[in-house]
Amino acid sequence: MDLKQQILVALGLDKQEESVNLEFQAKLEDGTIIVSTAESLEAGADISVLTEDGTTILLPVGEYKTEEGQGFSVEVEGVVAELYEEEVVEEEAEEEVVEEEASKEDMEEETIEETEAVEFDSVAFMDEVKSVVVDLMGNVNTEIETLKSELASLKSDNEELSSEKEKLSAQVVELSNEPAAKPVDTNKFSALGRETTQRDLSKMTKRQRILYNITNK
Repeated sequence: MDLKQQILVALGLDKQEESVNLEFQAKLEDGTIIVSTAESLEAGADISVLTEDGTTILLPVGEYKTEEGQGFSVEVEGVVAELYEEEVVEEEAEEEVVEEEASKEDMEEETIEETEAVEFDSVAFMDEVKSVVVDLMGNVNTEIETLKSELASLKSDNEELSSEKEKLSAQVVELSNEPAAKPVDTNKFSALGRETTQRDLSKMTKRQRILYNITNK
């Protein structure tokens, strides 16, 4: 006996009686087979349980879900009261997944943009290096010019001192060669029986001091 015949027998119908079309059949999550004369599972449709011996019993009051994930409730035995909007829940879940993926894509794009922003710009780096080098060279050149100026000033001062020294030497030579109107006795202080002191030297004239220094070297 096939399943359809079992259902007919379970419903108390024989072959001679008007046939009853059972359009809907499904399994619940726990494996229970449910049947209905309606074309699909919908609110108000009859709903029964097909037992192992081929008989049917009205589906008790409760909440159920088919293997395909369609939920429904029974508030009166054997009658579907309401279908649960599982599809809406699935759509919401899909929307959440899409939003999460979009958020990940946005984050990846931001990361890429940040990475591109911090990429090494060799041209800008070289320009910066050149600018620093130019500044340093300018400072170095300034320091060199300053040192050159100071060196030239020192050289000029040295030349002036050398010129003054030559003039003084010439004056000494001139004074030493100039005949004295009266012999200068540089040892007049030695006649006192003592060495010439600074006080004695201070009493000498400029000419006497020069001659004293020349004759006592």
